[in-house]
Amino acid sequence: MATLKLVLGAWLLPLPIGLTLVCFGLLLRVGARRRAGRALIIAGVTVVAMATLGPIADTLLQPLEARYPAMLDASTLQPAQQFVAVLGSGYRPRAGLPVTSALDAVAVVRLAEGIRLQRQLPAARLIVSGGPMRNEPPIARGYALAAVALGVPAAAVILSDGPRDTREEIRALHAQVGDAAVLLVTSAAHMPRAMALARREGLYAIAAPTGNLTRPGAPGDSWLTLPSGTSLRKSETALHEYEGLLALELGLD
Repeated sequence: MATLKLVLGAWLLPLPIGLTLVCFGLLLRVGARRRAGRALIIAGVTVVAMATLGPIADTLLQPLEARYPAMLDASTLQPAQQFVAVLGSGYRPRAGLPVTSALDAVAVVRLAEGIRLQRQLPAARLIVSGGPMRNEPPIARGYALAAVALGVPAAAVILSDGPRDTREEIRALHAQVGDAAVLLVTSAAHMPRAMALARREGLYAIAAPTGNLTRPGAPGDSWLTLPSGTSLRKSETALHEYEGLLALELGLD
């Protein structure tokens, strides 16, 4: 099921959808249904082009990122939190590279935020989450190595290296912390889905989003309507999360 979700998640994005439409359109153009083929080609190009525009990408992404405010000072929480949990992303260790290079960009940002919050709570333990993906070691192990390298005591780090998706991570966290509250660290766009899963599983989670790609209330670069890979990535992130939220609503996750 986890593999199927990865495949569907990778395909249900603007670029693969657009390319698929174009390919079908080209096939129809060769046959008798040229008008239908032309319509599919135009639709495919339009899907990709729209997803690369800054205003559209930001419009899709901002509602997700703005749903939960950042946790600026965890030391003000009462009672003091005992756990800070960082959800997984990507980890590909290679000989000759430091662990910070083995973590993907999203993972580095999430871990940095988790360490920042854990340092505001001296008694808290850092739970690092994420199982093996694509024949790579568990992301949790990469997190743990990086956290210790960045000064977190090894005794303060708890591994959760079995879960392979967000639902499994939330379940594992609940099993680890029970009824205790946990500061939940993940990307701002991913936070609504993570919190929805936490509510469903009965985990007392406090949102600590990070890695914002948009600036709520600020125009940013939205005026720039030239296509860009950055905007495409934002659109992909937003659509992936909306698909995940829809799956939750339909009971498919």
